[in-house]
Amino acid sequence: MSRKIRGLRLGAVRAAADHTVLNYTDKSVQFVKARRMMRGRVLVVGAGLAGCAAAWWLDHYGWDVVLVDKELDPYPSSYLLQLDAEASRVLRLMGGAAILEEATFAAPEVSVRWGARRLREFTFDTGSGWRLARRATLLSRLFAHVPAAVDTRMGLGLDALEHRSDEVVARFSDGSSEAFDMVVGADGLHSTVRDLTVAPESRSVYRNGLTHVWINADVPLPGGRAVIAPREGMLSLIYPYMDTYQTSVMTLVPVPVDAALNGPRLVEQVCDAVERLGPDMRVVAQAARASQDVKFTRFSQVRLPRWSTRRVVLLGDAAHCIDPVSGMGAHASLPGAKALAEALNESDDLTTAFAGFEAEMRPFAQTAQSITARAVEFSTATRSTSRAAALAGGFGDLLATAPATANRLLRRGRTARA
Repeated sequence: MSRKIRGLRLGAVRAAADHTVLNYTDKSVQFVKARRMMRGRVLVVGAGLAGCAAAWWLDHYGWDVVLVDKELDPYPSSYLLQLDAEASRVLRLMGGAAILEEATFAAPEVSVRWGARRLREFTFDTGSGWRLARRATLLSRLFAHVPAAVDTRMGLGLDALEHRSDEVVARFSDGSSEAFDMVVGADGLHSTVRDLTVAPESRSVYRNGLTHVWINADVPLPGGRAVIAPREGMLSLIYPYMDTYQTSVMTLVPVPVDAALNGPRLVEQVCDAVERLGPDMRVVAQAARASQDVKFTRFSQVRLPRWSTRRVVLLGDAAHCIDPVSGMGAHASLPGAKALAEALNESDDLTTAFAGFEAEMRPFAQTAQSITARAVEFSTATRSTSRAAALAGGFGDLLATAPATANRLLRRGRTARA
């Protein structure tokens, strides 16, 4: 499936846009298109959250974009995604207010339940800026929002990249080859671009022996309040789907990295634990046992010393997967795509632009990764480190990134006042 026909209209689209001024509230995207020059040809690999956002922002800043994905239908699973206030803000800047309104819903109040012998509980509100969405619905809408000028090719895999002095030649699964000025690898945890250019998965992905058990249960969550439960050596996150009468159950269970997964046994283990979270959770556990909508994934974080090489840069999960349990993947993808495009707009030198992008996003990514890993390992006791040491380490992570975070906020404040 291809949008090459619409891609042929690139010249007409650009000509019509030459007299258009975009008036967004964010000063960083207020510019006159008549002043911009075509910056070059870029290949974006992966049509997920990061890839679609990158295609939108790069087209926005004058790049000739080709977006490819090896899957004909890259959005089959219907599990929950979370957008924080910053991710929502960036989506609005992309003209996606309708997507937020129609494909997401407000995050509910959260009940945290814990205790070995006696169940304890406290509740908190995540705030009005946080949104939830079905992954398939949100990504499908974002894909449809990619500009018509972007040459989008589905079912086309990347086989190889050849670096030349002034271009990168990509060889695709259909036997064709094309030259690009830049390649953006936004192809997720199992990134082909990362394997070909920066590091193989075996040397770039951190795993800690935890497995996600994902279950969509056909029952509304009683009370509509989400439940987070670090109990019985597991961590459960139970959220309502506000668009249907379903409940999402995601539980992290310790499973040795080299052990085979016993799916039915893991499901029973999770459902038993959910049932013991209180009388209101029994109906959820019963529906989860009967569900056929189940999947298993490993806790994974991509940890790399650098996100780019020559004319190739990694974005989103391909560069710094935080793990789905963090709920911060959308933040890493949407603001990350914007930061990359803006860095490229500020410098014609790719090395300088890539360094600026990484300086903007690495403090957030490293902090989110460390806090997420420490939190789940603390909750599930998968590491020998004491809980006091884990908490102290997490506090140290926050202190270490405070200067970079402060500088980032200052830069954003200056931009808003410009």
